[in-house]
Amino acid sequence: MAADTTIDRIETWACTVALPAPLSFGAFTISARRYAVVRIVTRGGLVADCVGHTRGSPVDMAIADVLAPALLGKEALDHGARLADLGRITVAMEDDGVLGRARSMIDICLWDLKAQALGVPLWRLLGGSPRSVAVGLVEGYEIAGETEADIAARLAGRVGEGFSLLKMEAAHYGDPQAVARILSEVRRNTAANVRFTCDLAWSCGTARDGLAAAEAWRDLGVAWIEDPMYRTKVSELAFMRRHSPVPIGVGDEVTRPQDLEALMDGEAVDVVRIDATTIGGITAALDLSARATARGLRVSYHVNPEVHRHCVFANAAADHVEIFPADRPFDCSHMLMQGAAWEDVENGRLPPPDKPGTGLRLDMDNVMRFAYRNTVRVGD
Repeated sequence: MAADTTIDRIETWACTVALPAPLSFGAFTISARRYAVVRIVTRGGLVADCVGHTRGSPVDMAIADVLAPALLGKEALDHGARLADLGRITVAMEDDGVLGRARSMIDICLWDLKAQALGVPLWRLLGGSPRSVAVGLVEGYEIAGETEADIAARLAGRVGEGFSLLKMEAAHYGDPQAVARILSEVRRNTAANVRFTCDLAWSCGTARDGLAAAEAWRDLGVAWIEDPMYRTKVSELAFMRRHSPVPIGVGDEVTRPQDLEALMDGEAVDVVRIDATTIGGITAALDLSARATARGLRVSYHVNPEVHRHCVFANAAADHVEIFPADRPFDCSHMLMQGAAWEDVENGRLPPPDKPGTGLRLDMDNVMRFAYRNTVRVGD
């Protein structure tokens, strides 16, 4: 164990990586991916890194200006005390949104430091046992110039590589029948056990809009429809869930655990989507996972596989790890790090990592290349 695990330095970056072509989500389009990057260094030389999506919000500054002063000079391995420090410094603020994302990244780094100090992968510290799990591949974004047949062929090619769960961006089509044609074509040309998730990206105005899509995708191997509408529309989502022939999953980008608890209490969800980088870190993610499992609900973690693989390997609540393929122009977080989870995928499955901590290390050349802001906070 390192001799001195006092937090000595916290450094943040805000990075923007332009996409080769815009990605449409129906109601909105993105042309670049925006990330917060944080590094926490102890006096004894331990280093914890984390990367998270920001959607353009100043998460890095929330860490540097609001949270870092409460942590510098404090013992990194006293996790409970550090979370209490963050609670005190934010007591007069709404503890979600930008602050929720910032706290989440700090919590992840604290877990990383503790696992490193003990010389074990984080999933082992969390009580896990080694196994391999399926990859949920986020492959179904449209690439410019492709026809429906082209998209179906690309998805079928991934099945041939061993992937059995594929995520389809379904909102921008407008017509659920277009998605149905693509899924049908993939199933005709691949193994019948291939499964899909269809992301509606909050595009449904009412439950009936979502039910029209669910009916079109009946019997096509859809494991769940994702985020058909905003998470606070609990009664609408509950109505949709009661009448849908396809399971409903909700939770991407949520920063308030209470929102996911309300969905579970309202019987509005079959699949609880959890993101440790937004919901409160590893601590909150595993707590919500346990609550979902106790209710008999399925758990699925939202991308950020370098973190979430540790949550999955820590217990049996989730049976897959969601990953963006690094060889597609959909997401760029892997460019900011060494040890990206995609590098470890074998035949559509992911084995547990063996490096101490999370195993994530920044690619500093690329971090500096894409950073438009860099802030350093140091202890006395």
